[in-house]
Amino acid sequence: MGTSYIDGTIESAALKRKRRNIAIFDHIRFKLADGSNRTVGKSVAAGEIADRLQPGASGRFYLYTSIDHKGVHGVRDGQGKAVYGFPTTNETLMLVVVGINLAWLIAAVTLGGVIPILPTLLVVLGIPAWFLYRKTRLETRRQFDADNGA
Repeated sequence: MGTSYIDGTIESAALKRKRRNIAIFDHIRFKLADGSNRTVGKSVAAGEIADRLQPGASGRFYLYTSIDHKGVHGVRDGQGKAVYGFPTTNETLMLVVVGINLAWLIAAVTLGGVIPILPTLLVVLGIPAWFLYRKTRLETRRQFDADNGA
């Protein structure tokens, strides 16, 4: 998990699919100030960020890497406009998974006196996953807030 940024201009952004508040790009190709290119593979962006990831857009683009995906979490364009957005779908999903499986586990122990393996594993894996997703989100916010885009 980590954060970084790219100063440059978007040459191409291949949108794979977009749903309500999240977009998945097959790739985003940037032209850097020194004339070189950098391509970011499969990337996830929140809706307000995805709208800014158009060919010709220039500025500073903030990137993140999470447990199972990477993407763009912020844009400061050439006119000084700043937009931040982090997709929280996986973080929310982990809370739902833990809640449902914790209820299942409590019901199985209370009513049947057994400890089922599946909900136990999902609770044990879901809690650390939620903390890691949350950590990434907080890290991206700190990075975006601390940088003035100079």
